[in-house]
Amino acid sequence: MCYSESMNAVCFRSINPEENRYRFYVILWTQTLWGTWAVVRRWGRIGADQTHELVHECANLDHALWVAADQIERRLRRGYKLVS
Repeated sequence: MCYSESMNAVCFRSINPEENRYRFYVILWTQTLWGTWAVVRRWGRIGADQTHELVHECANLDHALWVAADQIERRLRRGYKLVS
């Protein structure tokens, strides 16, 4: 589950068969209908029907990019590998 390159999204995976870990994590930043910005985080098990989502509302693009960069750093520190 990832998005086209035209969208503002970063996709990660964390796979470790020995630990039965098959996870994905997507960080997406987009403008809302009201002109503000939002950072959307989606995560779950690869191949599972259920996913989780959290939306962080931001006042402007700079704040959205700061939130997205912070989350990207966290995923990398936790061992996720960049997919796109």
